[in-house]
Amino acid sequence: MLISNLVNGQKITHYEGSVYLDSLKIINASFKIKYLNTGTNDIQFYINKNSEIKSLDYGNKAIKYEILEVIEDLKKISIQNGFPSKFDLNISYSYPLDRIENKVFAYNPNWIELSLYTGWFPVNIEDKNYSYRLEFSVPKNYEIIGNGDIKEESQNTIIVNNNNHFDIPLVLSNRFQRFKSYNNKIKFFSVQLSSEKIREIKESSSAMYNFYQSNYGNSLTESLVVTVNPFEHDMSYARRGFISLSLLDGYGLIDKKVLAHEIAHLWWQNAKTGVWEDWLNESFAEYSTLKWLEKTFSPEIFAKQLRKYEEAYKKTTKISQTKTGDSNWHSVAYYKGPYILYQLEKNIGEEKMLKFMRMVHENKISTTENLIDVLVGFADERALNQFRSEIY
Repeated sequence: MLISNLVNGQKITHYEGSVYLDSLKIINASFKIKYLNTGTNDIQFYINKNSEIKSLDYGNKAIKYEILEVIEDLKKISIQNGFPSKFDLNISYSYPLDRIENKVFAYNPNWIELSLYTGWFPVNIEDKNYSYRLEFSVPKNYEIIGNGDIKEESQNTIIVNNNNHFDIPLVLSNRFQRFKSYNNKIKFFSVQLSSEKIREIKESSSAMYNFYQSNYGNSLTESLVVTVNPFEHDMSYARRGFISLSLLDGYGLIDKKVLAHEIAHLWWQNAKTGVWEDWLNESFAEYSTLKWLEKTFSPEIFAKQLRKYEEAYKKTTKISQTKTGDSNWHSVAYYKGPYILYQLEKNIGEEKMLKFMRMVHENKISTTENLIDVLVGFADERALNQFRSEIY
């Protein structure tokens, strides 16, 4: 999904919601959404295109809306109205789980996964720091896993997140396998994994986490939840404190590389997403993955992996010439960008590169200009000029 195309209207600051899944086929939800007025009389948000909006009101009065467009699984809702500096929007709707068209998140009663990609909640993609408190009623014997503090209360599940990055990802199942990494830093929830695969995941995830921590310092997020499904969905993703991992090769090199990348986002997640500066998140996470691969696997395996990055490096597109959602974004952010950092390491030396990376993390660098300011303390003029020429 080209989520970079989803444009924000007003700024959402908090969700307060009740969600009922008494049937595994339909979500019935009611939300109070707190907004800040950004200076316009237009609210725009996205929701699943097959959802039925039952009520929409502001100030205890029903308000009209129109559907502006449909993008993949989502429809864009627009509301024209005068709004104060702060206001609440109330919405009730139903959402048919068995009509999800995105094959990655197709309906499966043993693994129901919801996120912004399916538009299960009203979402503005540019909003990053909203909080939420959601109360769920789910069928008996089902457990719901999400991103935040989870507790059971009066037979309902309550999820509270006051440090949200973006998205509200959820997974429901009646067959969860629960286990932790050997260093107890990561909680895993899976289905249909053998005891041998579970042991392997526990061991390798500990090694990944410990490697990044020893190199870059403490992570930005202390608690991490990882859901692991064996359905070979061609998509894994990370949110602050939450990773969805879909196994493609039975937890072989491909899956380990994906998990290493997603765990690395615990250290690299400060730049704005949806714009070219997002390379500071993706390329730094992938460079960190490269360094873990170099440490963990044979020189032959590492060299084979590195050649893929070198091929992307030869492309003429500069980092600043692309952004999330562009056709060449993946090759630039996930291959060329990491190789640029790998070349920088060769130019300034591994010891300086490690100190540079640690300082970037500690200072929560979120723009390339600030990154270059930090690099001045580690690189000579030749290395600086080469680095700039790769970016701009």
